[in-house]
Amino acid sequence: MAEFTPGRRSRKGRPQMPPEVQAVADELSRRAAQMWAEADGELSIAEAVELAAFRMGAEAPQTMTEPQGES
Repeated sequence: MAEFTPGRRSRKGRPQMPPEVQAVADELSRRAAQMWAEADGELSIAEAVELAAFRMGAEAPQTMTEPQGES
């Protein structure tokens, strides 16, 4: 089985992603590739990406807005 190695894709003709978005995309790619490699054929790369995205979302700090009292 060939190894999946995430890499920068040609973004020709596409707008540049903001650095924060690029950092999240890079982290998602890294985590998905690691999960896929460790799954030993039990996950497709698409499943690994989906799982990595889910886990990243679950790990993100949840911000709650508290109701503000009337002044």
